[in-house]
Formats: sequence, C-alpha cells, structure tokens
Amino acid sequence: MQKRDIKIDLLKTVAIILMSFVHVNSLIYTGKGFLDSVTYLGATVCFSMFLFSIGYIQGKKIGEGKELTWKNVLKSSLQVYIPYLILGFISTLIFKPDFVPLDFLKMVIFAYLPNYVEFLVAFIFYYLFVKIAYKPLKRYMGNVYVLIMVAIISFGISIFLSRIDITNPILLWLQTHLVGSRLTAVHSFPLLAYMPVYISALLLSKYGGKVGYSWSFSISFLFLVLLEVFGARQWYRWPPSLPFILYGILFISLLMFLFEFVQESKSLEKITLMGKYPMLSLLYLTSLAFLLKILPLKDVPVLLIWVLNIAVLVFGYMGVWLSKKRN
Repeated sequence: MQKRDIKIDLLKTVAIILMSFVHVNSLIYTGKGFLDSVTYLGATVCFSMFLFSIGYIQGKKIGEGKELTWKNVLKSSLQVYIPYLILGFISTLIFKPDFVPLDFLKMVIFAYLPNYVEFLVAFIFYYLFVKIAYKPLKRYMGNVYVLIMVAIISFGISIFLSRIDITNPILLWLQTHLVGSRLTAVHSFPLLAYMPVYISALLLSKYGGKVGYSWSFSISFLFLVLLEVFGARQWYRWPPSLPFILYGILFISLLMFLFEFVQESKSLEKITLMGKYPMLSLLYLTSLAFLLKILPLKDVPVLLIWVLNIAVLVFGYMGVWLSKKRN
C-alpha cells in the first residue's frame, strides 16, 4: 500500500476548510470585511488546490510507472460522480425552483451543472485525461520545457476557443468542459484552461521540495508582476484568466513550501482526516451548508456567521470520523 503524503493531505484539508467557508458565506453572508476576503480567497484557489492534489498523486504514480487501469478510472470517477449526483439533486431543488425532469437528465450528462458542485465534473475529465495521455506523460515527465509548453499551448487554445459563439448543443457541451465559454460565462472548470495547474502538479511531484516550490512561487509571482506592468491583469473566473490561474499556483506553492517543514504525527493525522476523505467531507459539509440556506436566516450578525462556519466544520468532521470509524 502506497504511503500517504502528509503534505497533500494538508493541502486538501486547507482546501476543504476554505471550500466550506465559501459555501456557507456565499449562502448566508452578504457583508464585507475579513469573512468576505476568506470567501474571495477560497473561490480563487480551492479548485486549483484540489486539482493540484490529483495531479501530484498521478504524477507520483506516472514516475513510478504505475499506469491507471480503466477499473481504477471508473472507481475514482464514481467516487466523485455519486456525491455530484446527490448534492446536485439537492442543489437543483433549492436553487432552481422551476426545474423540470429534463434538468436532472441534463445534470447526469453534465449538460446542466448545479450550483456548488460544478467543479466536481472536472475531476472526472482529468481522470480520463491521465489514462488516455499516460504514455506521452510518462515519456516527457523528466522534460520540464515540453510540459511547460503543453501547459502554455493548452491555455492559449482555451482562450481562443472560449471566445467562439457556439449554438450546437454537442459542440457547446465540449466547449464548456474543455475550454469554457467567455460569452455565456457558464460556471465550469475547463480541462485545457486549468492545464497549467495540472502540469505544475506533475512537475512538482518530481521536482518538488523546498527548492522546487520556491522556484514555482517565484516564477508565478514574476509573471503576475509582468502581467500587472503590461496591463494584462484581467481577472475573471468563468473561464479563468491567466492571473487567476497564476494566483492559485502561487498560493499552492507557498503552502507546499511551508508544509515541507511539517513533521508527521498522530495529532496531525487527526487534523487531516477530512483531507484524507475529501469526497465524504464534501458530502457532509455541503449538505450542512444547504441546510443553512433552507433555515430562515436573515441579517445574521458577523459573530454568528463565524459560529455557523465553525459549527459546519465541526459537525462535518464528526460525520466523516463516525463514518470511517464504523468501517
């Protein structure tokens, strides 16, 4: 059995905590201040943190010559797809009161992406991608320049294709999930648009460590400065702009650098419980956040918002702990 990487468990734990804050705050909080900044940070980096974790683990396996079987891909995809269907169904009932049965069919085939779970779909596409592209990825894992070019070209293609106005439903489906649409601003997390994050994860799985993460942080920061200097600082999320992507890589690199100084311990294993079981954590935390939305909460004081955020995390943690204890 492969030894767990505590740094990745920590990264996923931080991502889950930020995700929980984003969901709770976006549902019941409309104020400004520090809580709003936490929501903004989480909305910017959460998906990239989860995707980096997937790419990092897959990069380790590619480096060791462990190719994913279609059975592995199906199992990993189902672990994402089932929570997506459960939470997507609840989300549709809450946020789409005018839904029709056809909407559920569209949700099943990713033609309709319910609020708060749309990001899960992208993970399935990346599982498929690493299976299909395993041989070229294995061949060029040691070639930094080739992989960086793949990231740049992929992102460039996504920018170009996302600007095309498409009406054909099949082509629109492909555009939504591969490059995104700048015209419709559909909430999707496109495969090619986020390829720089995924490629950085593959590279750092091989060339990580304090030096590797320092380089990743420095290069991302330099590019952000250059974009600012040359007036190319456009900041948008649907689909993501280059500054948006770089900010995620910058934040991840900083955390991974700091995690290099963390020593494994039993207490740390308890802290990272939700990071070890991200889909189960997502199921509990998002369900609790939806429950808050249903409750008659209006003009909630900031202090109570903090209490509710912490309560969701505590009950979510307890749910994960009890579920795994029974097993």
